[in-house]
Amino acid sequence: MILTVNQIDFKYKSVKILEDINFSIPRGAITVILGPNGVGKTTLLKCLNKILTPSAGRIYVKDKPLKAMDIRQIAKEISYVAQYNEAGKITVFDAVLMGRYPHIRFTAGKEDLKKVGSVLTHLNLSHMALKNLYELSGGELQQVAIARALVQETDILLLDEPTSSLDLKNQTRLLSLVRHIAQDHNLAVIMTMHDLNSALRYADQYICLKNHTVFGAGKIEEIRSELLTKVYGLPVEIIRHKGYPLVVPLEDASKAA
Repeated sequence: MILTVNQIDFKYKSVKILEDINFSIPRGAITVILGPNGVGKTTLLKCLNKILTPSAGRIYVKDKPLKAMDIRQIAKEISYVAQYNEAGKITVFDAVLMGRYPHIRFTAGKEDLKKVGSVLTHLNLSHMALKNLYELSGGELQQVAIARALVQETDILLLDEPTSSLDLKNQTRLLSLVRHIAQDHNLAVIMTMHDLNSALRYADQYICLKNHTVFGAGKIEEIRSELLTKVYGLPVEIIRHKGYPLVVPLEDASKAA
């Protein structure tokens, strides 16, 4: 396993957010973190790259304690895309090039520029390479942030609600690309999502959080409607349409307990 989490807890001041979190992440797969609002999904993701420090427990990256790694070491192993990304007076190309920082000693070389161009092409962003970030929409900013993470070429990719600002076409394009990269480059991708149907379609395994701890985990094809009903407090059924799994609510959420 490329990443292992052992009994981590996290508190904001005296408020418990995460408790006794345990799981391991393999290479070449997408792991999705599911759960209702406020359960600690984003907090957990931030603990995985040392943006936040757990109050207890340990996290290991390739058997090395995350706690002992400095910022540059972490940047070579883990890339992270936040849910919201700020605009600025910098071009899209230069913003993506910043993802090469862990690999550049003095100045960017031809290979660095080539990698940026390749990722922009794959994400269909080449036409806006010379635009400033402040000219972009929220969805376009999200795509640029993901492009920056991809050129970082880490073995672990953390994505916080990566499709929240994207339209349907770009959601599908992005998640298909992430799955392709995970499989072909043997990456470990960990992402939080609210869209259960996209999660079931593109992820390989899941971690469900409830009451601030792991309530269920396993292979995505083994997830059951009973588990989702308990996690979200709403009766649901998992059906299949043209081979794809779909989560269907069985009653009005306003009537659910």
